Amino acid sequence: RLGGNRQRATGCYAARRRRRHVGGASGMAAESEELVFRQKVRAGDLGSVKQMLKAGVDYAQAGQTVRQWTPLHIACWGSLKPQNDREIVEAILMCANKEGKEKFDAVIAAKDALDGKTPCDLAKERRDACVGNSVDDKEQLDEKRKFDKIVEWLEKGLPA
Repeated sequence: RLGGNRQRATGCYAARRRRRHVGGASGMAAESEELVFRQKVRAGDLGSVKQMLKAGVDYAQAGQTVRQWTPLHIACWGSLKPQNDREIVEAILMCANKEGKEKFDAVIAAKDALDGKTPCDLAKERRDACVGNSVDDKEQLDEKRKFDKIVEWLEKGLPA
């Protein structure tokens, strides 16, 4: 133990802070790390997403695509494993919340480069598309509830 009372910095912010001081070829590695993170979000790989967030991946970086979606945009639109979407959104928002209100607000306010849509706009669009003709359709109602919860988090923040 160094310095007796030295505290070990952990979590999203600490890992990003450590990586920020590294330059050169590591910058390119960080770029591909964010690409891998967006791919994991798109695939709905909840375990990998949580692990990468804990390791300090930059979850706010927009992709180098036409729309320039952030991982939160991708999760709000839906992944290949829809049963994990809510938990992925929650994990990203919790990480942003730990870094402070400014970071949280910046992540949820990120806009699509094409239409200017925020993650909340995408979640609302998906929620509205879920409403089917039959109230008896349990899967449609569950999907709508999932998007209702995501929209609530994006508009009001995570519960304390």
